[in-house]
Amino acid sequence: MKINIAIIAGSSRQQSATYKLALAIQNHLQKYIAGQIFIPDFTQYDIPFFNQEPIDSSNPSPFQSQLIQAFSQSQIVFILSPEYNWTMSAEILNVFHQFGSSKYAAMWQNKVFAFAGVSSGRGGRFPTADMIRVVGKIVGFLNLQSVISTHTFESQFTNLALNPDGSLQENPEFQKGLENFIQYQLQFTRPQEQSL
Repeated sequence: MKINIAIIAGSSRQQSATYKLALAIQNHLQKYIAGQIFIPDFTQYDIPFFNQEPIDSSNPSPFQSQLIQAFSQSQIVFILSPEYNWTMSAEILNVFHQFGSSKYAAMWQNKVFAFAGVSSGRGGRFPTADMIRVVGKIVGFLNLQSVISTHTFESQFTNLALNPDGSLQENPEFQKGLENFIQYQLQFTRPQEQSL
């Protein structure tokens, strides 16, 4: 299957559990797709708060360019967020604030959006629910054609399930859940690929 995929690992911490999950998804996808996989480097995050100066769309920073390209050129966008105080990270919410407008409609059009919440314990549900709600409102408000997937993944005890390179530790339940999550999103692109 030749499609492009973005994996948005929404934590700016070095070697975060969220980035480990992004690598695990990338490792799995490389078995099935022939296109590009974009993982913008959130350790270089420099998006201003929404009440500050807006992003200069004619002269974005290198990180902002990475993010815009990853969204715009991909058919599936995985958005991963650590669970901070029962919701998504400030970095992810600010991405939605800054880019959720008609100026950046190409970032949201004709995509499958899939969501995962990341926790070091038993968590991950709340950020996925919030991300589904916000991205669904962006797509609906802009009157775009995209799929907001409700099949989410709760990455629990992530540091016990994944190695720093994203390889899986011995955890059959985690592995099965992650594989099912990824395969579910890929099915939305198959009819389109077959009709080309």
